[in-house]
Amino acid sequence: MGIDAIITICVLITFFVVAVGGFLAVDYALALAMISLLVFDVLSPGEAFGGFANPALFVIIPFYVVSAALKESGALTVWVKKVLGRGSGIKRSTLRMMMPVAAMSGFVSNTPVVAMFIPQLQDWARRSRIPVSKLLMPLSFASILGGMCTMIGTSTNILLSGLMEQVGLGDELSLFAPAMVGVPLVLLGVIYFLVVGHRLLPARESLETSLEDIQKYSVVMRVEKGGPLDGLSIADAGLRQLQYSYLSELQSGNRIMPAVAPREILHGDDLLIFVGQPEAVTELRQIPGLAAAEKQVSKLDIPHTNRALVEAVISPCSFLVGKTVKESRFRTRYGGAILSVSRGGERLNQKVGAVELMAGDTLLLEAARGFVPRHRYSRDFLLLSRLDGATIPNLRKAPVALGLLLLFVIAVVGDMVSLSGGALLLACGMIATGCINAESAQKSIDFRVVLAIGASLSLGLAVQKTGLAAMAANGLLALGGLDPLLNLFLLYLATVLVTETITNNAAAVLMFPIALSIAAALGVDAMPFVMTVLFGASASFATPIGYQTNLMVQGPGGYSFADYLKVGLPLTMLVGFAVVSLVPLIWSF
Repeated sequence: MGIDAIITICVLITFFVVAVGGFLAVDYALALAMISLLVFDVLSPGEAFGGFANPALFVIIPFYVVSAALKESGALTVWVKKVLGRGSGIKRSTLRMMMPVAAMSGFVSNTPVVAMFIPQLQDWARRSRIPVSKLLMPLSFASILGGMCTMIGTSTNILLSGLMEQVGLGDELSLFAPAMVGVPLVLLGVIYFLVVGHRLLPARESLETSLEDIQKYSVVMRVEKGGPLDGLSIADAGLRQLQYSYLSELQSGNRIMPAVAPREILHGDDLLIFVGQPEAVTELRQIPGLAAAEKQVSKLDIPHTNRALVEAVISPCSFLVGKTVKESRFRTRYGGAILSVSRGGERLNQKVGAVELMAGDTLLLEAARGFVPRHRYSRDFLLLSRLDGATIPNLRKAPVALGLLLLFVIAVVGDMVSLSGGALLLACGMIATGCINAESAQKSIDFRVVLAIGASLSLGLAVQKTGLAAMAANGLLALGGLDPLLNLFLLYLATVLVTETITNNAAAVLMFPIALSIAAALGVDAMPFVMTVLFGASASFATPIGYQTNLMVQGPGGYSFADYLKVGLPLTMLVGFAVVSLVPLIWSF
C-alpha cells in the first residue's frame, strides 16, 4: 500500500468520524476531505476541482429551478387535491397517495413533492379520520422509490449517469432506463404497505382521546398584573374549555402545580403552560389578561397585523443544530421568535430558550408574513408552512410549466437534445415564461449540495486512483467468492449502509469505483454492478437521517428512530432481493 493510499484512508476515516459524529455537516466535511487530498498531493488541482465540471451538475442545478417553478406555479398542487379525493380506509388511502407521489418524483425532486403533500395529507387524514402517521412514512418511501424510475428522478441518478458517461458506460441508458427495475420496486413498495407495512406503522390517538394527530406544542403565557384575569379562578377565567389546548401546569411564585384545580386563583405574573395544537397560540392570545411569556416575542419589531404562525422543520445541515434556542439568536438572525419546539410529534417539557435543537425538530414560530417566502430555499429548514394559509400560487402558469416539462421529456427521449442541454433549456424556459422569477430561481439552487457533489467526486477519484477501490472490491469478493449474484447483493448492502450513514450522493460516488473493480475482478460486464449502486444509494428506508424526505416527515408523523428501523428495514431487504433478481435480467453479466 502506497503513501497516497494511506493518506486517503486517513482522510476517509476522518471524514466518517466528523460527518457521522455531527461535528460538521456532510457537505462541509466532504469539502474538507477534498482540500486535504489536495494539500497532501494525493490529487492535483485539476483532479480535485474537476468534479465541479462534471456534466451531471449542469443537470442537477437546472432541476432545482424546475422543481421550484412547478411548486411556485401550483402545477402539482391542483393535481394533488384531485388525486387524493376522499379517503376510505388506510389501504385505499395509501394506494391513492403512493402511486401519484411515485409518478411525480420521477420528474421532480422528491423534496418539494413531499413538502407539498404533507399539509395536504394532514388535512385529508383529519377529514377522513385516518391517523396521519399511517400515511407520512409511505409518502416519503414512495417519493424515494419513484425517484429511482428515471435518470433525472434523483440527483444520485443524474450523478451516476455522468460518472458512467466518463467511463463509457452511459451511452446505452435512456431517460427511462431505470424504470424497468424502478417501476417493479414502486409496486413492491405499495404492496408491502398494503399487506404488512400499515400494520407496523404507529397509530396516534384520534381527536376524541387526544389532541388530534398533529404536533403537540407547549405554549407559555403570563397573567398580566392588574389585568382582567388577576384574582379570578381557573374556571372563571374560562381556561378549562379551550378548543385547541389544555392547561398542563401553573407556576405561581415558587409553587409549581402540574395538576391545576379549577378553583385555583390566578395572580399577576403567574406562568401558565398550555399543551396543544399550533392554533392554541392564536386562541390564547385572544384571551384578555394573558400575554406571551417569551421575551423574544415582545421584542419582535413587527406589527401584530403583519405577524403569522409558521411551522419549520430543522435541516440536518442547519446552523441551528447543536445550539440552544438562546445561543442561536434566532430572532436576530431570522426575524422570528420560537414559541415552542416539538420533537417526534411530542412537546419538549423545558424552557424554550434552553432547548438544544436537533435535526428534524419542528419549530412553532411567530414571524412576519413574509418569513416563508424569504426562507423557503434556506438550507436551515427542510419544510416551512404558514398555519394561517399559504401563499396563493399563480395557477395560470401551471399549464405552461407542465407543458415545458413534457417538451423536455419528449426532446430527451427522442435524442433531440442532451440531458444537460435540455435541463438548461427547461430552466431558462421556466424563467422566461414567468413560471418562476429570476430571484426565486437563484434562491432555489442548493449550492451546498453542489459543493458536496463536487467534493465527493474528488474523493471518489482518490479512492480509485490510489487502489483503495480494488482493495475494497477484494474484501467483498472474499465474502462473495466468484458468485456474481452474491457479490451483487453484498454490494447493495454495502451501498445502503454507506447511504444511511452519510448521504446518497457521497455513497454513490464512493461505491461506483468499487463496483467497477468487482466487475473487473470477476471478468463480467460492469453495468449490473453500477445499476445496483444506483438503486442501493437511494434505498434509504431504515433511518430518518439517510434521506431528507424521511427527516421531513419524522416530526409531522411523530415517528421515532425505531419506527423507521421496524418499517424500513424489511423494505430495504425486499428491495435488495428485487434489485439483485431484476438487474441481471436487464443488464446481463
